[in-house]
Amino acid sequence: MVQLRWLVLGLIALPFLEFATFFWVAGQIGFFGAFFGVLLTSFLGILLLKGGAKLLFSQVLRSGGVVLVSGDAARSGMLTAFAGLLLAIPGFVTDIIALVLLVPAIRGLLSGRALTPAQRPTPPGVVDLEPADWREERRPPATDPRLNPPGPG
Repeated sequence: MVQLRWLVLGLIALPFLEFATFFWVAGQIGFFGAFFGVLLTSFLGILLLKGGAKLLFSQVLRSGGVVLVSGDAARSGMLTAFAGLLLAIPGFVTDIIALVLLVPAIRGLLSGRALTPAQRPTPPGVVDLEPADWREERRPPATDPRLNPPGPG
C-alpha cells in the first residue's frame, strides 16, 4: 500500500517536474530549442513504438499467425516499448528515463540478467570453448625457402 502511495504521488508530481525541467532547459538553450527538442524526442518515441509494432506484425505474418518469443526477448521488447512510450510523452524527465532504459546494460539489470563479460553472447562464427576442451600446440616454423630474406648468394 505504501508503494502505491509513492507511485500515485510520483505521477501527480511528474507534470510539475516536467514543467520545471522544460523551463530550466529553455533558460539554457532558448525556448525554441527546448520546444523543438521536446517535439523531436516525442517523434522519435512514436517511431520507436511504430517500428516495434511493425517488426512484431511482420513476424506474425511470416510465421502464419504464431510467434514464439523467449522470455528475454519479451522483456527486452517490453522495455523498448516502455521507453518508446516515455519518449512519446512530451518532457525531458521522461526522455531521460527512456534513454536510460534503452542502454543494454541497464536493460539487463532490470530484466534480472545482467551480462557479465563471461556471459556475453559470442559473435557469429566464433567457437567459444572451455579451457579443458582445448590445448595449445607450439610448432616450429615451417622451413620454406621462399620465406628466407634475400641475401648474397
